[in-house]
Amino acid sequence: MKNIAVFLLCLSMLSASAVIAYAEEHDANIAPGEATIGTEVPDSHEIIITVKGNVDFTLNGETGTEFEVERLSEPVIEIKAKDGEKITKVTLNGEDITDQLVDGKYTLPPIYEDGEYEIVVETEEVPADSSGPDSSTPDSSETDSSTPDSSDPDSSKPDSSSGGSPSKADESSKDGTSPVNDNPATGVIGGLSIGSGLVLAALVMARRKGKDNEEE
Repeated sequence: MKNIAVFLLCLSMLSASAVIAYAEEHDANIAPGEATIGTEVPDSHEIIITVKGNVDFTLNGETGTEFEVERLSEPVIEIKAKDGEKITKVTLNGEDITDQLVDGKYTLPPIYEDGEYEIVVETEEVPADSSGPDSSTPDSSETDSSTPDSSDPDSSKPDSSSGGSPSKADESSKDGTSPVNDNPATGVIGGLSIGSGLVLAALVMARRKGKDNEEE
């Protein structure tokens, strides 16, 4: 009985020595600071994107809510407002990214695990174009009734009823003579007063009378 116990004790000691020697040999093949990881790294990840808002949405040009993307890739989100509306605010998982949009596009950070994203988009209607012609502004094609039409030959003619006919003063200024006042009530006839006319007439008669006396 004692012999059997001694044999079993020796056998267990040999087995333990063999295990220790194998472990030391295995550890010698591993460089210091290195660790063995048994988990396999995936080549792609699944992401779910939920969009709230009246917009069109794509991820890398594809529509939907569930996408498979390559590991460490940077997917591009594109958001477009419907006709007649414009985007005013965009949040991604509660973070405001409105200022980070470029032509409605936003690039996600590198994807290294499966994940879910919620995008909330606020929009408003675009006001009607007010750059058209103002109805309160008069049309330039409408002409003022008080302005004569230059294309009408009669418009350049003076109106006789409004005193547009040339006066005697204008006519006399053309031929170099002074204007003549023929109004008898003023005592001026042909540009001379009545008194001056009488004096001239007396001089003429005195000259004729002197000539007659000389001839006799």
